[in-house]
Amino acid sequence: MLSGSELWLLRLMADRGLALLDASALLMVIEERGELRVAASSGNVSVRLRVLPVEGSALGALYKSGSALSLDRPRGNEAPWLHELGIEGRAVLVAPLTMEGHGGGLVIAVRSDNRFRGPDESALAAFAASVAQRLAAERSVEIERLRYGMQARERERTRWARELHDETIQGLGALRLRLANARDAGDQQELSGAVDTILEGLGTEIEGLRHLITELRPAALDELGLVPALEALARRAQAIDGLEVRTEIELGSGSHEQRFDPELESTLYRIVQEALTNVSRHAKATQAVVRVVERDGQVVASVTDDGQGIPTQTQGSRTPEEELKGGFGLAGMRERAELVGGELELRPAPTQGTVVRLKVPLAGRPEQHPAAGSQEGAGSPALA
Repeated sequence: MLSGSELWLLRLMADRGLALLDASALLMVIEERGELRVAASSGNVSVRLRVLPVEGSALGALYKSGSALSLDRPRGNEAPWLHELGIEGRAVLVAPLTMEGHGGGLVIAVRSDNRFRGPDESALAAFAASVAQRLAAERSVEIERLRYGMQARERERTRWARELHDETIQGLGALRLRLANARDAGDQQELSGAVDTILEGLGTEIEGLRHLITELRPAALDELGLVPALEALARRAQAIDGLEVRTEIELGSGSHEQRFDPELESTLYRIVQEALTNVSRHAKATQAVVRVVERDGQVVASVTDDGQGIPTQTQGSRTPEEELKGGFGLAGMRERAELVGGELELRPAPTQGTVVRLKVPLAGRPEQHPAAGSQEGAGSPALA
């Protein structure tokens, strides 16, 4: 399936091609897994069928020919593929999209009132070559992004497995051994003492598991919203890592907390979470400030610490591989930012330490709404 960035590129190029050729309509057809899909269209056009099989369709036969085509006043028997798509026009131009190793497709331009001429055919061929080149480049970038994203996720899975093995399983094993030794000793007083110790130890292990589950998916984010979830995250960082964390959150007005779509809320939470984790592990900081504000049509989230700062080579542009090896989790953070159309910035703090800042435009995102239960007097469950 075409990715969101590929679809966006094709739609943008369709609009440009329409203007370039002064056409009534322009269609981008892409081959995927034995099917031809109208991935983007621009102009005055209503496509009857947007998906056709390569085998057994007239459009498929045109695609497999790999040839350009120019038709003036086409009749049904001359271009049955036009009937398949439900398109009518005074003149039609077709140019193949050839992307070596990445499939292919067609660019179809239609004029309803006059014919295409020789320069138009050359312009469409050059335009199709440009589309193929840009789409192939976008697919290569997407493949690299997915590859590095998979590596980052595997690193996270390895960390969770190590924590479960080295902490939870080892801790439970030690408790089991303590209970077995007390049972075999046959001393009731020793057994009673062991039970008390084990109960306390089980409480610690349960708290550790709860913390790990919260890292995987915080219930507060779904149930209460972004603000309580971030405040709970700050409290956990302070309790577990000894880091003094202050939150400055300005979303909505008065008693109405602004809610964003789930994808954006999850992204904001995860990037703040990863940034605080980096501060605790790498920055040698004592304090951090989490700030999230909405203004001028965008939401800005930042984490500022008073630590030792970041190595010079970490600042600015780095390759995904360098980011993954750096231990700062930047690859995953940048990937999350890009998926919501945002921009992630990492720079030195004004006085000392580091600032991680995420900016996400809100235009075009799903409709926002006040948080349920955010009105005055509305009850909400307490955070654990």
